[in-house]
Amino acid sequence: MKTIQNSFILVFGLYALPVLFNAGIAIYAGMPDSEVSKEGSQNLPFLLAKNEEEVVIYKKDIIIRSDELNTGTKKDVEKFKPIEKSVTKKQESFSSDIIDRYLQEGKKYEARNALSDFFINKKISEKQKEIKDLLDKLNEELIFSPLPSPDATMYTVQPGDVLARIAKQFNTNYELIMKINGIVPTRLNIGDQLKIINGKTKIMISKSDFTLTLLLNDHYVKQYRIAIGKNNKTPVGSFEVKNKMKDPVWYSPNGGVFPYGHKENILGSRWIGFKDKPDLHGYGIHGTTQPETIGTASSNGCIRMLNSDVEELYDFVTSNTEIIIQG
Repeated sequence: MKTIQNSFILVFGLYALPVLFNAGIAIYAGMPDSEVSKEGSQNLPFLLAKNEEEVVIYKKDIIIRSDELNTGTKKDVEKFKPIEKSVTKKQESFSSDIIDRYLQEGKKYEARNALSDFFINKKISEKQKEIKDLLDKLNEELIFSPLPSPDATMYTVQPGDVLARIAKQFNTNYELIMKINGIVPTRLNIGDQLKIINGKTKIMISKSDFTLTLLLNDHYVKQYRIAIGKNNKTPVGSFEVKNKMKDPVWYSPNGGVFPYGHKENILGSRWIGFKDKPDLHGYGIHGTTQPETIGTASSNGCIRMLNSDVEELYDFVTSNTEIIIQG
């Protein structure tokens, strides 16, 4: 427990963050067999000497002979049974030293992926915020900076290249290429090195937590606060992206068509529509003109986000992005 506490303090120290753990925690994974065996040997009886008919067994400061065991009561014998550790406990023991080692060796990608598993599966539920903070810090470089990373391809601009064509080649969005590389369309030069995020994106929505989590190749990218449908109007299940729109027009279910910017248009600056399912029509993710509703059940069933958040999400989403909504 002390090792785990110290390791996480060191991890956050590397990034000038507050001390991660104020109390000891256990992060779940498997320990090497050698460590488990060593720990177990401190508690188990062991053989000191063996004559032809006599065995001396030692435990702590008690020495008894095998004949005494044979004549003792059942209760006395049970005192010296080997201590059996549960399989569950062995499987759940973990040392966070591996994350510390990754970071010291500059393996931020591997550290991010390990922490992503902890976060997504809530293996340390009481430390979700601290883990999220570290994930966000790591992804500032791995995802949101122009620096090379295993999450991306470094592309050299060729004569005749345009951003839209490059984006299509890598199944991404030109807006994301611009944002990550800090460029504008008129400043694309032959020989420029562009960082292009590649892989499959996925969106995980938790109604109970009011969160939307963006994943890349099933690894954490970023998490956002959302609003959901009132009276349980937001459906659960798996959805696909149907369309995307900037500055969307709102077709009110109560009648009326309101262009972007109209005081009656509540969609905000972006719309990410879902493909319709039987009895499920018109659902999507959008911005909002009512930021105070984020974190509440207040929509007609769609997922609301702050405009700045949905604009960032919009740049990652492609036609093959899967959207999973959980209760």
